[in-house]
Amino acid sequence: MVYRFRWFMMAFSMVLALVPFGGITAAAFIALVAGCEINDAARDACAVFGFDLGPLLSSLIATAGLGKITFPVLGAALIVWAVVESTALLFRR
Repeated sequence: MVYRFRWFMMAFSMVLALVPFGGITAAAFIALVAGCEINDAARDACAVFGFDLGPLLSSLIATAGLGKITFPVLGAALIVWAVVESTALLFRR
């Protein structure tokens, strides 16, 4: 049970740290399909089926800033987790 929980927490933290990059990918894909341009400085109009997707694309691109925080936190968590697991393995034997 504890073994599964450990792997679940590792996978969950990795997914949580990489979610901002999914927003960037989604924005790029939507812009590609809709034929719009993504501008970081201002919201460009992007009309698709009568809806303006410009604010949505700008919001999805803004998640890139979160990736600058979550990715190093993931790296630190993986290092701490590796130290804890190796220490536990050392004292288990």
